[in-house]
Formats: sequence, structure tokens, C-alpha cells
Amino acid sequence: MNSCKWMRIMALIGLLMTGLDPFVQAQQELPGEVRQALAQITQQDVTATVTFLASDEMAGRDTPSRELTIATCYVAARFRGAGLEGGVDGSFYQKHQLETVAMPSTGVEFQVDGQPARQFGVIAADSADFEYTGPVTRIEPGQDLSGVDVAGAVLVDASQVVSPRDQFMFRRQLSGLAAKGAQCILLQVDEDSPMVGSAKQAAQPRLVNPRQGESLPTILVGKFDPQQKVKVRIPKQTKGQTEVRNVIGILPGSDPELKHEAVLFTAHLDHVGTQAGLEDPIFNGADDNATGVTTVIELARAFGSMKTAPKRTIIFMTFWGEEKGLLGSRHYASQPTWPLEKIVANINIEMVGRPEAGAAGKCWMTGWHESDLGPIMAKAAGAVDVLIFEHPEFSPMLYRSSDNYSFAEKGVVAHSFSAGSLHDDYHQPGDEWEKLELRHMTKVIQGLFVGSLPIVNGEATPRGK
Repeated sequence: MNSCKWMRIMALIGLLMTGLDPFVQAQQELPGEVRQALAQITQQDVTATVTFLASDEMAGRDTPSRELTIATCYVAARFRGAGLEGGVDGSFYQKHQLETVAMPSTGVEFQVDGQPARQFGVIAADSADFEYTGPVTRIEPGQDLSGVDVAGAVLVDASQVVSPRDQFMFRRQLSGLAAKGAQCILLQVDEDSPMVGSAKQAAQPRLVNPRQGESLPTILVGKFDPQQKVKVRIPKQTKGQTEVRNVIGILPGSDPELKHEAVLFTAHLDHVGTQAGLEDPIFNGADDNATGVTTVIELARAFGSMKTAPKRTIIFMTFWGEEKGLLGSRHYASQPTWPLEKIVANINIEMVGRPEAGAAGKCWMTGWHESDLGPIMAKAAGAVDVLIFEHPEFSPMLYRSSDNYSFAEKGVVAHSFSAGSLHDDYHQPGDEWEKLELRHMTKVIQGLFVGSLPIVNGEATPRGK
């Protein structure tokens, strides 16, 4: 064993004996102002932020929803507290009007042989008031409908349709009934069927999917004699608009020239909401993507605490509608508040709370070979013992899957950074904050802060390849 190696081992032993780990030692070698800013990123504050965003009370932050709007208020308040300026003419909100649709919850009628009968809500409605009086055709779930006359009202037993997947497959099976002459669908269910919850959800405004055509009017009903005539009246869908908001905060650069260039830190604020009929109906979205939003907030606090701001302007932003197809980021990229050609890099944060085995304190970047952003940040983040690397599976696969790609399509150097995996709780109710590894997450946020310093200070400018 050579003397240099022996000395390094003894130094490490000395650090361990004094209770000072190598990560802390690395921090002590940074400039004082950087250390002070880094100290703003604490596990306590990370915990407070991510547990609020991922709480049951936030109901999965669906686009659109009241809870998502509340979450935007929270992010704006944190940006304001970090000393940022509003990024849209002094406001923190870039607003957009979404078209919504809701199924009718009043004025619905269902009669059997002229007498009122039980109905539990509407699953689908037309764009005009619908009314039908006539006979019923009963079909069995999974029945081969080739050659079967299904004109008029169609009755199907849906009492065994339980899980969300069951409901999806069931509706898919029935999607061809209109072409066979059916005018409406009666789904026979029990009062405690999960589909009753789905009907209640359908009565709330939801995003219009332009790729989805209108479905046959569909109502949930109780048991009745299908030999008798029925009368069905379903009012038309209620169409409207609702406001959604990207949240944008700006920390102006300190250099007279470089302040006209910006580094953009982003994360999507939305998740997928709730699903009726489940034991736990709330998709909390703790890792996806309360962790990313928490990272953006923590970075804003750290950079905002510096006595001298970085030379380049820094923009911090959270998006609506990522889960609906990158909608919020695409809206910003089409109507930017900062010239896209002056954005030197987009550092997008996705799922940094649940590392793979053996990957604590490590962070990977998508699209590693699309630019030199990864190597630049990896070199700098090493100062705090955080590894930024190319994931052999996810780096190429997920480059086009998150909000960074809305900017990459416009020619901006833009990548997503993750410190986890597509775990079993991805897009499931089990994505709860209690499963996050908060010490790991805090360390990764510190690594992203230090890793981006050469870029925000104008010492390095990422280039696409």
C-alpha cells in the first residue's frame, strides 16, 4: 500500500471518528456564500413542502381541479417568500382557459312501464338533450354482437365491474354499439357499485379530450324487468371553461450582459387526481411530481438567499397539465414570457424521491447524448459528492416523456433530471410521501444546486449535439 493511499484512508477514518462525513467535508470546501445558500436546503424544509403537496387534502392535483389551483397559490407564495419577482408582468401566473365538460346530475329521468325507477347517475351524455321511449335489448357482458340487433336501448349487467381497469375494458367493449343502431346504454348496477362513484366524478367539470368522440348516452340503473318499455331522459352535457395557471418566478441576473440570458428550472405541479371505487381513491403523486416541485421551490430559496445573485437570470416555473400531454409546458413554449433563444438551458425535475437500490444520492439525466449539459453539471455536483449520470435504460427512453421536450422541440437545451425509477407505485394511490427517502432527496437537491452554478454564473454554456 502506497503512502498516499494510506493517508487518504486515515483521513477518512478521522472524519468518521469526528462524526463528519465526506459529504459535509466536501461542502466545507465551497465558497462561503455558496455554503450559506446550500444550507437553506434542509431535510426539514423539504419534508414540510413535499408533505403538503402530496397530502390527501390536495386530492391528486388533477388538471383541472380546485386542488391544483390551491397548489399554484402555494407555489406562488413560496416564490414570493424566496424573493422572486412575478414572471408575467409582475404576476406569478401565466393563465390559460381550458374547455371543460360535465355530465348532468339533475333533470335525469328513468321510467319503467310508465313508473319512476331507480337510477344512480349518468356516465355519458350527448351534446344535446336526449330522450328515448321504447323497448330494451338485453345483452350479456362479453357477448359476441355480430348479427345481433341492438337497436334502441341496450341493457347490460355491470354489477361485476369493479376495478378502474374493469370499467375501462367494459366501456371499450360497448364502444361499437352505436354503429349497430343502439341509441342509449343502461348499465345495471347495485347501489354500492364503484361505477356510482364514477358517475359522481363525471358530474364534475373535466378536461375535454379533443381526440375522444362522443359516447352513447349512458345511465346507471337498478334491477328491472327488461320485457317492459322504458323512458330515458338525459340532459345534455354542460360545457364550460376553467382557468389553469403556470407559476413563474424570476430571479434577475446580476451581470449587465448575462442577465439577458436565463436558466430555466421547471417541474410539473399536476398529477392524476382521484379514482372512485378504490379503497384508497387518491393518487397523491408524492414522487410524481411533488418531489420535483419541492426541488424547484428549494432551489428558488437557495439562489434567492444569495447576497449577490448569479450572473444569469434564473426562471423558476411549475406547469399544469403534464399528465394530460405536456399541455402546460407546450402552452408556455408557444407563448413564452422570456425569449426562447435566450434560455441557455431548461433543467426539468421529475421524481427525485425514491432511488433505485444502491443509487442513494445519485441523479440521472434524460437524453444524455443530446447535449453536454449532463457532463457540465456532473463535474460541478461532484463537489458535494452527488453523482449525475447517464441511466442505461431511462436516459434515452424518457427524454421525450416530460416537459423538457416542449422546449427541446423549440431548440432549447432541455433535459429532465430524476433520482428514482418507475417504481410499482407510479401512477398508483401508493405514491405517498411516507415512501420517499427524504435524506436522499435533500442531497440530490443540493447536488442540482451546486451542479448548476457554472451555468447560472456564465462559466459554462451548454451546447446541443
